[in-house]
Amino acid sequence: MPLPSLVSFRKDDGVRPLVDYTKLSADGAAPSEIRAAHQVYEHLVSLWAPSIIEAAHDLGFFVELADGARTADEVAHARGTDRRATRVMLDALYAYGLVDKSGEGAVAHRYVLPDACRGALLPGGFFSLVGKMAHDRNVAWNAWSDLARTVRRGTCDESGEDLANGISETDYEDLVTGINFWAPPIVDTLADCLADSGWKAGEAVSVLDVGCGTGLYGQLLLQRFPQWRAEGIDAPRIVPLADAQAKRLGVEDRFTGTVQDIWQGGWGEGADLILLNNMIHLQTAESGRKLLRTAAGSLAPDGLVCIADQVIVNDEESPQDRFAMLFAASMLATGGGDAHSLDTCKEWFAAAGLEMVAVLDAPMHRVVIAGHIGRTGFPAR
Repeated sequence: MPLPSLVSFRKDDGVRPLVDYTKLSADGAAPSEIRAAHQVYEHLVSLWAPSIIEAAHDLGFFVELADGARTADEVAHARGTDRRATRVMLDALYAYGLVDKSGEGAVAHRYVLPDACRGALLPGGFFSLVGKMAHDRNVAWNAWSDLARTVRRGTCDESGEDLANGISETDYEDLVTGINFWAPPIVDTLADCLADSGWKAGEAVSVLDVGCGTGLYGQLLLQRFPQWRAEGIDAPRIVPLADAQAKRLGVEDRFTGTVQDIWQGGWGEGADLILLNNMIHLQTAESGRKLLRTAAGSLAPDGLVCIADQVIVNDEESPQDRFAMLFAASMLATGGGDAHSLDTCKEWFAAAGLEMVAVLDAPMHRVVIAGHIGRTGFPAR
């Protein structure tokens, strides 16, 4: 079963600005301060977006609008909400570009959920963000409100060691089902690189996906390379999700989900490609080195380790670095972790007897590829 295509439902592909900066005069008293105030205010009201979107989800508005165009009165009647408040909410969703609206003048506006938004805003889809909303409700909202206190005290234990992120299995389950949309462009970037390099072209490759979540990264590689096989290891609550998704994608005969604590024992031997997707940002300096040493011990002599994560390469004009710096604040707020630098990754590689052979950009991530020193046969990029 192929994944649904990723198509834009808007002409601009970015977050719509809320301030028309062309209307700010360059003349007059303190113009730079006024412009800065507008910019800071625009950041501050970013809080509106998740509040509106998640409230609309809680109220069932997206499900209602997925069945066809509705007026605000019809939505309010169906969902038992206040008529005026419902109209305000639907207009706010329209302002964010998340619903379409038709009708002018005295004609009651009709609202509908765009086709391209269904996968993100409705439950059950490959790219549904409903799990992310649940994570916000259970973890993120309270954590962000306590960020100042966290910055004062830091995230170290009594011995002064950095704490690893201690997300519960329940919250982890919500989160992994809410970030599937990250996977397709990352896998495309990695797969294109491997194919262009000729790495193990036509060979049967064994993939080990560590902390696999829903397993989508390995499963998409199996769709791309029919001769490959993959194993995903994760917690008891998560592996059934990966097995079910493998079946949904038609790769269940080549994907094996295994319940395993990644910190207890090794991961086997001879894996050709080890995936560490969204794992590095959860690590401290000590656990990061341990993770890469374990990966090196499980890697075939000419195998590759692939990190896909928020890795900073000191290109602060790049979207990847800007997102990584903000993502690091998110990890700080929610209990530990960081967006590590490429230099840190290189140190961890070297300590494990690995060397970096490629750094690739994905929309919100960087893909870093490494192998045993001097043994990859992979053309450096």
